[in-house]
Amino acid sequence: MEPKLPQSLPPGKIIESYGRSAPLVWMSDGHVPDADDWWRRLYAERARTGLYPVLLEYCEDFSELNVGRNNPVDVATYLRGRWRPGSWPSFPQWPGLAAPAATGLDPDVRAAEVATHVVREHWAHCLALVQVERGADAAAALHWPGSYDALTALLHSWEDRFDTRVVAFTHGGMFLSAAIPPKDLHEAHVLASEHYLACPDVFHNNFDDWENTYPQELLTQRQWYFWWD
Repeated sequence: MEPKLPQSLPPGKIIESYGRSAPLVWMSDGHVPDADDWWRRLYAERARTGLYPVLLEYCEDFSELNVGRNNPVDVATYLRGRWRPGSWPSFPQWPGLAAPAATGLDPDVRAAEVATHVVREHWAHCLALVQVERGADAAAALHWPGSYDALTALLHSWEDRFDTRVVAFTHGGMFLSAAIPPKDLHEAHVLASEHYLACPDVFHNNFDDWENTYPQELLTQRQWYFWWD
């Protein structure tokens, strides 16, 4: 669908450097007061506007960065290829993809809660609208520095399995909401291995006992944060 900018927006502009053939990107001129309220309003309108909102730490034009080119990536093949002996201590070999629980929370409510947390904790106060049908494609459309084809495929897979939603980008990090937990503790360990293979920096910098602590948190934690050094 053709994107339709809402009539009421904070001060901002369409970033022309993405070009006519690229997805439309609108970005605020600076920090937006009550950015989480704006995010919720624009998120609720995304089906009508064709524009997906994301929170940003900085209002940056990433269009010149070299990112993935939308080449199809099979997530299982990609993760299996990254597996090395000892990659995740819980398993002697790659355990496959994690299975979600049968039910979860409302993904839109959970995403709004994460947006509020991100803003109130001062992680991000800028706002962008991106012409994508799924939030999983926002990183690639923005040319965000951490974007690559395999990451986009992973975001699609997590969105399909765990009802994740992309909420915010910091300078080197990404916040996702997750509405469905892993099925049980075993599957939480499997999901933790996926997170580790996608972003080992998070574990090495934040967990003393990450192979046990992180899977336990995934059973109840509805906010996923990835950070690439």
